[in-house]
Amino acid sequence: MSYDKSVDALEKIVEKLSEEKLGVEESLELYSKGITLAKEAMNELAVFKGKIELLNKDLTQLEAETENGDDNYDE
Repeated sequence: MSYDKSVDALEKIVEKLSEEKLGVEESLELYSKGITLAKEAMNELAVFKGKIELLNKDLTQLEAETENGDDNYDE
């Protein structure tokens, strides 16, 4: 499931838990689903973080090459 879908589903669970009077078993089931969704969302965020770090590393390297005049362009 994508990050956005996980967060949307988690928000619905939180609303249901806080607005409705549910039995213990249903509350526990929803809570368990919420934990699973939260873990999925956190895993997706970790993937996004890794991608951003790679992009920033590439940008930093490009900036260093540009500052040092190491352009690989034929003029």
